Amino acid sequence: MITLSMIVKNEEKHLAKCLESVKNVVDEIVLVDTGSTDKTLEIAERYSAKIFHFKWIDDFAAARNFALSHASGDWILYLDADECITEKSAPEIKRLTKQKKREAYKCTVRSVDDFNHRPSVMTYTRLFANEKNIRFEGKVHEQIEESLRKNNFAIKNSTIEIDHYGYNLSKDELKIKAGRNLLILLNQYEENKSSYYAFQLGQTYTILNEKENAVSYFTSALKDASLPKEYQSLAYRYLAIEAAEKQNYKSASELIEKSLRCDGDQPLALFAAANIRLKLGDAASVDKYSRKAFEVNRKYLLGEKKSNQNILIDELQLCYYGLEIALLSNNKELFNFFYKEYLSLNKKSGSGELELFEKLLNNIPIAENLLNGYANVITSANIELILTFFNSYSDASVKAKLLLLVKEKFPSNAALFVKLGMVLIELQKFPEAVEAIEHSLNLNKEDPATFFYLVSAYLMNNQANKIPQVVLAAETQFAHNEQVLLRLQLLKEKLPQLFS
Repeated sequence: MITLSMIVKNEEKHLAKCLESVKNVVDEIVLVDTGSTDKTLEIAERYSAKIFHFKWIDDFAAARNFALSHASGDWILYLDADECITEKSAPEIKRLTKQKKREAYKCTVRSVDDFNHRPSVMTYTRLFANEKNIRFEGKVHEQIEESLRKNNFAIKNSTIEIDHYGYNLSKDELKIKAGRNLLILLNQYEENKSSYYAFQLGQTYTILNEKENAVSYFTSALKDASLPKEYQSLAYRYLAIEAAEKQNYKSASELIEKSLRCDGDQPLALFAAANIRLKLGDAASVDKYSRKAFEVNRKYLLGEKKSNQNILIDELQLCYYGLEIALLSNNKELFNFFYKEYLSLNKKSGSGELELFEKLLNNIPIAENLLNGYANVITSANIELILTFFNSYSDASVKAKLLLLVKEKFPSNAALFVKLGMVLIELQKFPEAVEAIEHSLNLNKEDPATFFYLVSAYLMNNQANKIPQVVLAAETQFAHNEQVLLRLQLLKEKLPQLFS
C-alpha cells in the first residue's frame, strides 16, 4: 500500500494535475492543509483525499511530519502540489513497492522554467518505506535523507521522474516566493549554522538579487569541505560570475576552475568559464568550454547523464549563448557549429527571427515597414545576441528604432539601454543618449564600462560639470579594482580642469 503525503496551502492552480498523475498509483492520499482559502480542499475531496489541518508555525518539517503521522501505507511517496509524476514512472513506483524493505529511492525532479529558459534537473529521495522513526528535518528546505541514514535505510537510485512547475515563474514572482521563506531560513541558520543552510541562503539571496549577501553566504558555505560537490560547484560559479562582473578576471578564472573541479559537467559553469576565458584572451578555452557546455547539456536533456543538482539550458537559448560568444571571440568555426544547431531548432522560433538574424549578420538594409514585425521577435531569450549583432551592423538609425520599439519590454535590461545610448551618440542625439546611459547605470553599477560611456555622453552633451561626480562614484564602486582605478586616473589627467 502506497500513501501520497502532501502539505498544501492555496494550491488550486496545480493540485488537480498533481493528483490526477498519481490516482492510479497510490492507495491513499494524506493531505495536510496549512490554511487554504481557495478551492484547494474542494479539489482534494474530489480525489478522496484524507484531509487534515495543521496550524502553520513557520516549520515545513513539522508539517511534513504531521502528514507522516497520519499515513497508513507501507510506503510513502511525497510530492508538492505543483509536481506530477510522469506517466512512464507509474510502473516503476509499483514495482519498487511490491515488498516492504528498509529502502528509499531517489527520483529525478525536473523543474520547468519557460521564463528564464533554465530548467533544472535534480535528484531527491521521494519514495521510502514507512516507519515511525523516519522524520523530516529543517524548518525550510526540509530533508528526509539524514533520518533515513540514521535508521539504516538503503538509499538507491530509481528511474522515477517528477515534473515540477513551482519555479516556472517570472523573476518578480520568484522573488516573492524566495522572500516568503527568507526569515524562516535565517532563523534556521541561527539555530544551526551549517554549510547547507548557508548555501540555501546564498541561493535565496541570489533570487532576491542581493548580491553582497549571496556572496557572503556562499563564501561561508564553501568553508566546509564536506558540502556536497554539486553545491560547491554552484557556489564557486556564482562567485566567479560576480568577480567577472567587477572585471576581476584573474579571480574569476580561479573561482570558475574550482567550480569545474567540483563538477566539470555543469552547463552554466562551462559557459561561465568560456565567457571568463574570453576576457582573458584564451581562444582555445573559449571554444572548448562552449562546445562542451552544449554537448553535456544535451546529454542531460536526453537523460543520458544524471546529476544530483544541475541547472540546464533550453537548447535554443544555448545556441543564442554560443553564437554570441563565437561573435565576441571572432571564432568562425564555433559560430558555424552553433548556427547549424540553431537552424535545426529554428522551427520553434519562427522565420521572422531567422530573417532578422540574417539581415543583421550580413549588414542587409532593413526597410522601415518591417521594423515593427522584427521588434516582435526580439525576446528575453535572444536580446543579448541581437545586441551583439548590432556591433557590426552599420545602420545606426535602424538599430536605434528597433531598440526604442523594444525598450518597454525590457525596462530592467541595462545592456539594452547602454547600447541604445551609444547608438544615439552615433546619431548625435546627445540628450537622449545621456538619459539612456544614466538609466543603464541606475540598473547596473557593476559594469565599469557604463561609467566611461556616461562620461563620454556628458562631454558630448556639454555637461562636463557632471563628470567628477561620475568618476567619484566609479572610484568608490571599484575601489579594489586596480585596472579600473588606473583608467579613472588617466581620465582625470586628460581633464585636469574638472578635478582641480
